[in-house]
Amino acid sequence: MTTNQLNRLRDVVILLLVLLIIQFEFGMAVNLSDLPSLSPFSFSLINLIGALNQAGAIALTHATLGTFLVLVAITNLVMSLTSKVKSAQILGILGLLTMGLAEACGVLFTLSGFQNDNYSHGMATNFILTFGFYFLELYVLKPNQVPNSNAK
Repeated sequence: MTTNQLNRLRDVVILLLVLLIIQFEFGMAVNLSDLPSLSPFSFSLINLIGALNQAGAIALTHATLGTFLVLVAITNLVMSLTSKVKSAQILGILGLLTMGLAEACGVLFTLSGFQNDNYSHGMATNFILTFGFYFLELYVLKPNQVPNSNAK
């Protein structure tokens, strides 16, 4: 992989980390808000969006950003798999896996009518794992330090 491609992969990982921080802030705002007590319901996109609308614009933004993050994580995975950097490949897989699990827990939490705190906990745990994996991926993709020939 060329230096330019590695730089783009690093940029995507940095984008993921920045978006994850924003996602954390939206998630905390939703967590601290007064969520409606809904009866559990079956999955349909219309029901899901309806419940998120009842929870407020921040909840809908949090869910939308979560879905966008999964798409960026898929882009990162494709780029890391072509990088030939084994540790970046493994961390890209783990990052996407835990991000997908966080989103699945978010969907299940919403389907529970915002009542099952185990799903909320699953979102938080998988978020922390995701952030850690992408932070480590950025670390393993750091540019090689070129020794300064003037250093004594």
